[in-house]
Amino acid sequence: MKLTKEQIQRVEHYLDIKQIDYIDIRLEILDHIISDIEAKMEEEKVTFHNAFATSKQKWNPQFKETSSMFFGLGFTAPKIVIQKAKKVYWKQYVLLLTSYFLPFLLLTHFNFKIENPQEYGLFNTLKGVIVLTLISFVYMLFSNNHKIETTYGFILKSKSLGAFTGLIVLAIFFTRVNELNGINIGMLCSFLWMTFSYFHFYKKHKEAIQQYKIS
Repeated sequence: MKLTKEQIQRVEHYLDIKQIDYIDIRLEILDHIISDIEAKMEEEKVTFHNAFATSKQKWNPQFKETSSMFFGLGFTAPKIVIQKAKKVYWKQYVLLLTSYFLPFLLLTHFNFKIENPQEYGLFNTLKGVIVLTLISFVYMLFSNNHKIETTYGFILKSKSLGAFTGLIVLAIFFTRVNELNGINIGMLCSFLWMTFSYFHFYKKHKEAIQQYKIS
């Protein structure tokens, strides 16, 4: 039994109330709920009102506002959004940790140190890389469409302040550093990877907007 246009609008209004505005999951959820209602009305011969009430009981826990240590307790979203965000982010999180600890452990193990790195041309290259990374991040930060919600946009929002602050601190630090070692090289690698990861989700956010033809 197919739902009427008015009944579908009632389901959409329900998603609006629950703040399911994330375009990469909204249509999928809408289809699931509609299918649930239609199946229940067909198989159990119940009214739309009763089938919809049952479906809401099923989905309400998924729409509860929650947070995660992955993204900071200050950033909340419906549970289903947090679950998808964690699923797509965890690999980047592991690689972020690896980008710091791998060079740190290797260089520390071999007692790597460069005194007065300002005397070497490579150091100036590193500073240039940091500056370009900072400029790239600022461009992505301000060119991003924050008005349209996606799961990837939620990840970007939760990581923006930390990444921006870290890059500023790194830029200042590398203008005053007197020694290169495993610690600060690890810091450099981790913040470079953080910016790459930010670009990855920035691209995914843009692709989601384009896919659902929202400008």
